[in-house]
Amino acid sequence: MKADLAFINGKVITVDRDFSIREAVAIASGKIVAVGSTRDINAYVGADTHVIDLAGKTLLPGINDTHLHAPFFGSTRPPLALDLTPQSVRSIEDMKILLAEKVRTSEPGEWIRGYGWEPGGLAECKKDPQRLPRKWDLDAVAPDNPVVFSEFSGHNLLVNGKVLEMANITKTTADPTTGKMERDPQTGEPTGIFMEFGGQALVSPFIPLLTREEKRQALLTALEHFCKNGITSFTDAAIGPGGENYTYGVMSADFIGIYKELLQSGRLTARATILLLLGDYGALTLADLQRHMDTLQLPEDIDSTWLNFPGVKIFADGIPPLKTAWLNEDYVGGGRGSLVLPGETDEEKCALLKSMISYLHARGRQVGVHATGDAAADAVVDALVEAAEKYGNNDLRHYVIHGDLISREKAAILAHYGFGLAMQPAIEAAVADYEPEFLGAERAAYEMPMAMAIDAGVVVTSSSDAPVTYPNWRKGVQAAVQRKGVLSGKVSGPDQCITVEQAIRTYTINGAWQDKMDHIKGSIEKGKLADICVIDQDVLNVDPDTIGDINVLMTVVGGRIVYNILE
Repeated sequence: MKADLAFINGKVITVDRDFSIREAVAIASGKIVAVGSTRDINAYVGADTHVIDLAGKTLLPGINDTHLHAPFFGSTRPPLALDLTPQSVRSIEDMKILLAEKVRTSEPGEWIRGYGWEPGGLAECKKDPQRLPRKWDLDAVAPDNPVVFSEFSGHNLLVNGKVLEMANITKTTADPTTGKMERDPQTGEPTGIFMEFGGQALVSPFIPLLTREEKRQALLTALEHFCKNGITSFTDAAIGPGGENYTYGVMSADFIGIYKELLQSGRLTARATILLLLGDYGALTLADLQRHMDTLQLPEDIDSTWLNFPGVKIFADGIPPLKTAWLNEDYVGGGRGSLVLPGETDEEKCALLKSMISYLHARGRQVGVHATGDAAADAVVDALVEAAEKYGNNDLRHYVIHGDLISREKAAILAHYGFGLAMQPAIEAAVADYEPEFLGAERAAYEMPMAMAIDAGVVVTSSSDAPVTYPNWRKGVQAAVQRKGVLSGKVSGPDQCITVEQAIRTYTINGAWQDKMDHIKGSIEKGKLADICVIDQDVLNVDPDTIGDINVLMTVVGGRIVYNILE
């Protein structure tokens, strides 16, 4: 067999069982047909073979980002939203300047969206943690345009006075039953900040949903960024009826059809695994799951190696910075958070969680459960075990998403039952410098315990949770290896650092395992899908401080070059 595409004279990190290093790869009909020395691969080169001389550059399996929100991420990038990330905005004053520029080119009454503001990245907030951007900051430059700015985690929403006026929200408005509407402590007036999805629900119905064409553009924008970052597979972790009103519809069921359209038109440039979101955050019930599972129409007659709908996403709790993660011991200053499920008591909420997971397990559906606090992780692991014991394990590969404070005991149980853990090392680096304020020094240093989980035998995957962090897996590898706070550069929890080899596995073969596709992707081996990432430096041997700056030169998916600055 002659190859369609061949790479020679490189450093090929195979990520096979032995993590062996080779020189060259041959590809035909979208699959890897040979791996070996350049001399070995030259035997597969014919007159029509596209030969790429790597000249010593590094090739590794395509990256599998196992937890992100693709259309949400795409909607946070230009042209659909202002970029408020720390790379663009370093102070509240910067935010106001950027907003003022947008106002000048907008019609009065036109909605202005932005994404990515991060308290730890704003000068005023770093100086005074109580100082956050609030409605009066926005009103000073945008009195006539409704403005909605999502915080980097997606759990905080900032709106200006125009939006409050449209939503008829005043000091007399009742607090939400879940989440929080922040108020001025002196006057009781809403500040424009709405926490968690329950709080955001007070204003989200008044924020116009993206049009179908804008939704399509959002997904295409995300795919473009994925190609540039060597991402060949990803899990979109919340698409469905429960996402209709979430942040102007960026998780709505419309995307099920849009994904199919892009696949059929050849514009789906990375393999997508979709976790369905089947009910409202903070109000999800067993009846919601049952109704949507019975009625939701999913695409048929599609190539499941490209587009797959294996399971369901459930939110168990919130996040530590908002004190909405459910903890076994109090936060600094008090409170322990709770499960974000209906119920009057913790016992009722845990019982509901168990019933939903058992229902999905019995239906043969994989379950990914957002759990950041240790108490939430305890509840989720107990629920997964109960389902497996009752109905048989069935190799569904359920997994805990985030697992920020999961205990060693619960990690060992995940390993025993063949369940996984999807972590986000770049998030740990982003919050490391200010988490002690909420968790205390000891818990903050333990947060995102990747080394512990790997040592316990858990299949750990890594991801960006985009748009929470940008989908740069090199930054993720660097964060997993060093655990340095983005702001201070100080190491947080050195005992939880992992090796570069371990980190690469979490972004490749382990992600393929989570997708139940490790037999066909995730490593550079004969017979597997030709999903490849080429980078300009040897990630195994560079200074760890520079891993995040490595450039992706080429991305290949199924033998097709979808990104190329190498040639």
